[in-house]
Amino acid sequence: MRTPDRETALLAARLTEAAVMVDGRARSILLGDVQAHPRAAAAAGAALAHAVESLWRRGWGPVDVAGAVPRGLSELVTAAIAGQCACYDKVHPRWRDQLAEIGAKVWWSGDLLSAWADHKRLPMAEALAKTVELLAVLLPLPPLPELVPPPDAVVALEPVGRVDARVLAKVRGLLAKAESTPFAEEAEALSAKAQELMTRYAVEHAAVDEPPMEAGAIRLWMEAPYQGPKAQLVDAVAGANRCRAVFYPKLGCVVVVGHETDLEFTTLLARSLHVQAAHALSGGGSKSYRHAFLVAYAQRVRERLTAVGQVSADTRLVPVFARREAAVRTRFEAMFPGVRLRRSSVRDAEGWGAGRAAADRAELVPQRARVAG
Repeated sequence: MRTPDRETALLAARLTEAAVMVDGRARSILLGDVQAHPRAAAAAGAALAHAVESLWRRGWGPVDVAGAVPRGLSELVTAAIAGQCACYDKVHPRWRDQLAEIGAKVWWSGDLLSAWADHKRLPMAEALAKTVELLAVLLPLPPLPELVPPPDAVVALEPVGRVDARVLAKVRGLLAKAESTPFAEEAEALSAKAQELMTRYAVEHAAVDEPPMEAGAIRLWMEAPYQGPKAQLVDAVAGANRCRAVFYPKLGCVVVVGHETDLEFTTLLARSLHVQAAHALSGGGSKSYRHAFLVAYAQRVRERLTAVGQVSADTRLVPVFARREAAVRTRFEAMFPGVRLRRSSVRDAEGWGAGRAAADRAELVPQRARVAG
């Protein structure tokens, strides 16, 4: 970890102080003082790097930090993450995956904030204000359970149990065909084939996975609004893939516990279905209509996925999946001993009906896409 010189560190501390100030006038005066200093841009980069690095020590990962930040600050936080992680010679393989997922890479030379301000065509005063705004979001974030080792942890082995790249390529190919055809029946047939491929892979993987792997966990972030119904959709997909999920309503994220293969399929399918739901809702509607639509969509997807699982169940592997389920339950209960069931109510019958109809048309096939709002 590179350490800033004393002068830069003091300026970075002043920017951090500004981020927690309630008095707007005092904050403006402090920002003006920092802006006048020739090391202002370097100090902003140092303050952001320190804030991000402290989150790694509190259980956060790159995707978590990017997901918790408002969209207007996403480019700046992604750059801050990339700059901070560039300090490490080696990182955990899943950490590399998360950096690639959010597109975090160092594209600049020199000071981060100077390059970012030039890229966005912002005056330095405004760039510093954006820095303080981002720090104000990052600093209060609470500790989370550690799901991935810190970036500088000594990790030599690649994670086991990942989905074969060839299988993912076949699934994505079926999805592309299903999305491009104008015929609903053909799309359904392609979707069913892809779901069958996913299930068959999970069964074959379970057959050679002896003894069962320890369960892992991931976090998926929901964009506002309607985070509750979106979390229900993740829960539906997780349950169909032998995982368990819990929603953090104050943060807007869902933690999914399961085995590596099941977690990857859950992530891909949940994101695809969120995108499809957003497209189906693009026509508008009242707030109660949209809420009812998304709740009904999640419930109907749960019903469809449950039916697919029942049809394709392989009784020969019941003992294997039972041991996996026990491992998932053990990890879940250790992480969330006091979890409570959360229910939703709806007030718009038209939105409910439209949501179920859209879920009937949804392609139960995964794709890599960001959860859309």
